[in-house]
Amino acid sequence: MRIVWDKEVRADLVVLSSADWEEYAWAHGRVTNFSFLRIGDVIAYEHCVLQLVRKELFCGEDGLLHAGWNCRVLEGNPAQEERDCFLKHRGLSLAWIALSDKGARGEREDVSGPAIREIVSGAMEICLSRGMVIPDEPDILKHILTDFCLFQGFDLVITTGGTGVGPRDITPDVTYTLLDKRLPGFEQAMMAAALKKTPRGAISRAVAGTMGLSLVVNLPGSLKAVRENLLSVLPAIRHAIEKLQGTVQIGRASCRERV
Repeated sequence: MRIVWDKEVRADLVVLSSADWEEYAWAHGRVTNFSFLRIGDVIAYEHCVLQLVRKELFCGEDGLLHAGWNCRVLEGNPAQEERDCFLKHRGLSLAWIALSDKGARGEREDVSGPAIREIVSGAMEICLSRGMVIPDEPDILKHILTDFCLFQGFDLVITTGGTGVGPRDITPDVTYTLLDKRLPGFEQAMMAAALKKTPRGAISRAVAGTMGLSLVVNLPGSLKAVRENLLSVLPAIRHAIEKLQGTVQIGRASCRERV
């Protein structure tokens, strides 16, 4: 990989565009292998380390929208130059979405989202995590799932809430329409875990599957159910993501550090 800094950088947050494009006013620099990059990736070279924290669309001088990566400067200071760089080893990137009308209005504290991060990070390395609370609105959930999975490229996206049969429980319905492949084994494992605790677990309609190169898992909304369901599939998550991203990781391997 190569990185070209078109401007002098004096900030903790910089923007990178693709090296396939010309220099744009909104970007500090350009990087090769842009299509391989995913949120949480760490780009490094001598005296400088960056982490990709958010992908956005920017309007170029040509009037068109172009994707660019917001990067946090972890070490050093990017200089105005062209350098060879590489992707450092990283853990999984995790996003969680809590669906709750009351939570979105600030009337109830979300405890399930932070619990998801605690449980996942206790079992595997997490390089970056992000979460949000949204109302039980289909269009909002569809937009966020599409952004997290297909644009940002989170490895693991977990929803909590909205899996029952109430009139505002829409999470599985929206998720199902977006999945490329369902994972019935995940769904069965979560159902089995729920039924061990209570027959009311049969009400859950949670689905799991793949969307792009992301693994998506629905969990119920209560803290107790989040722990029970997530722990039932946790041992399979890392392997599922590795199999899902296998072909892409071969391409990314050429961008990694040689040791």
